[in-house]
Amino acid sequence: MTISNWWPLALLILIPVIILLYMLKQKAREYPFSSSMLWKEIYNNIEATKPWEKLKKNLLMFLQILTVLLLIFALMAPYLKQGGRRFDNVVIVIDTSASMGIQYNDDRTRLEEAINRACDYVDSLNETAQVTILTSNQEAGIVKTNVTDKADLRKALKALTVTDLSGDAGAAVSVVQSMVNQWEQYEVVFITDTPVELGNIEAQVINLYTDYDNLSMDYLSYGTEYDEAGNPSLTVIGKITNDAAEDVTTDVNLYGDDTLLMVQSVQVPAGGSQIVYFQQVNFGGKVLMAEINNQDDLIADNKAYAAMNSEGQKKVLLVTNDNMFLEKAIVNISWVDLYKTNQLSAVGMDEAYDLYIFDGMMPDALPEEGNIIYINPSTGNDIKVESAITNVNLEFLETEITKYVENFTFGVSVGKVFERPIWADSFLSSGAGCVGYYGETDGRRIAVLGFDLHYSDLALQAEFPILISNLMDYMMVSGMVSEDDYETGDKIVFNGNLNGSDMKVTAPDGEVTTLPAAVATNAYTDTGQAGVYKISQTVKEEEREEYFVVQFPIAEESHQDGTVSEEGMTVGEDEKNLSGGRDLRNLIVLLCLLALAVEWFVYVRQH
Repeated sequence: MTISNWWPLALLILIPVIILLYMLKQKAREYPFSSSMLWKEIYNNIEATKPWEKLKKNLLMFLQILTVLLLIFALMAPYLKQGGRRFDNVVIVIDTSASMGIQYNDDRTRLEEAINRACDYVDSLNETAQVTILTSNQEAGIVKTNVTDKADLRKALKALTVTDLSGDAGAAVSVVQSMVNQWEQYEVVFITDTPVELGNIEAQVINLYTDYDNLSMDYLSYGTEYDEAGNPSLTVIGKITNDAAEDVTTDVNLYGDDTLLMVQSVQVPAGGSQIVYFQQVNFGGKVLMAEINNQDDLIADNKAYAAMNSEGQKKVLLVTNDNMFLEKAIVNISWVDLYKTNQLSAVGMDEAYDLYIFDGMMPDALPEEGNIIYINPSTGNDIKVESAITNVNLEFLETEITKYVENFTFGVSVGKVFERPIWADSFLSSGAGCVGYYGETDGRRIAVLGFDLHYSDLALQAEFPILISNLMDYMMVSGMVSEDDYETGDKIVFNGNLNGSDMKVTAPDGEVTTLPAAVATNAYTDTGQAGVYKISQTVKEEEREEYFVVQFPIAEESHQDGTVSEEGMTVGEDEKNLSGGRDLRNLIVLLCLLALAVEWFVYVRQH
């Protein structure tokens, strides 16, 4: 046990004062009595002329002395240590990443549980402990620094909210390391739901991971189809993943600009995914949103969005002998005008296209402008085939053009492995071999796919139209927004008109950020909320608006594997009580009040 204040010992002077008060004689009172009693009390009358009397045992006096001693002890702020150490510098790191919004139990989320434990821990610290509070997700944030006021600390902790950002408590390790380097003794506590690599820091890690049941809306895309009369309608595709141990049947609501358009029921297998289709959707607005109509342990990932910006049709020339799979997938993209030919001589004529797709053909000369996709090409035009492959499984790697299909595998009977150029990234592999790559060189974007679609089962999978949609988005960038789809935490550079006004970005919560149009590299970084954003700019008195969506980080935050410890970590058990000791002041004050109550009871009985 330690004492925070020693000055209250000076109040011990009150104890002799109490004793002296009980040695003073009380003022005599007059009572009528028989004169014969005077002879019996003559000695006492002589003693009455003296101001002091002999100290007698008095229960009230002892109770008052005990009360004063208890008050003095309470003012000294005694503190019961645990583990034999007392820390004057304490750092608390709270993980506020999106997964902390998962239900911890029936009453609270993981973050709410973390806040409750942190508040209890603060209450258990000694009065002089200087506490620093940090939050952590993709980056560390400082909430309070070297604060001793416990009420202020509790208020700051209870004001914390879960974010839509990916990340964990590990982002704060380097910040904590720089802090503790200047202290001889310190206590660091991480409260999170994922493992943390601590490095050289001595710390407690309280892991709040719990098993959970969750459905996530992973993806939303759309395409346009036309009936026999030429009337357009949308086909909307979504992907749902089930992390529960049992199959789940749920309704999925499709909204267009906040209006309910359609409801589809879907059964999602345990531990698997399911594609949901909405066909013949009549909608010409700005934003589509699909929402899982099911209560689970993480509500934030139940929605996915798709922006429908119309910046003019893009012209695509498909050079092929016959590929209905590819043609069908491209036609479903609403902003693409597809032209088809089987003659290489059509390339380089007066007509210019935004994108050229060469399916099994290699032109002698490339057009001066326009991006290019090669499908099953031979060596030529800087493409080098290393070897042929047969009867193998191919896997999509994690890249920007394989979003929502990463790690998907499929089989091909005949294919090619390429020598990947230095400017390109691989997106499709067969073991260590590169079967597909993409990148930008000489001012144009190029993608290469190393097999004929007719010799694989990819075109029959639901992932095929998703891949084609991603490729089209990458190949044809236009408007103020380079892409329609981002993830929380992404930094976005807008393509504003230099002759226009400043650009204004409106976040889902209504907050408006102004960006100068003249600064082309001025990145927008306030993408911490999942939802629909709007960017606007006035050019020659014309108001231009585009929408883009920021998706919840499904892959990083919705599908945790339950790992609670790793080599090199110090992990606190979930059931372990987080405590810095026990402040005895409140207990002593209660004892003091009890002593006062006993004193009052004795006084009433005596009088």
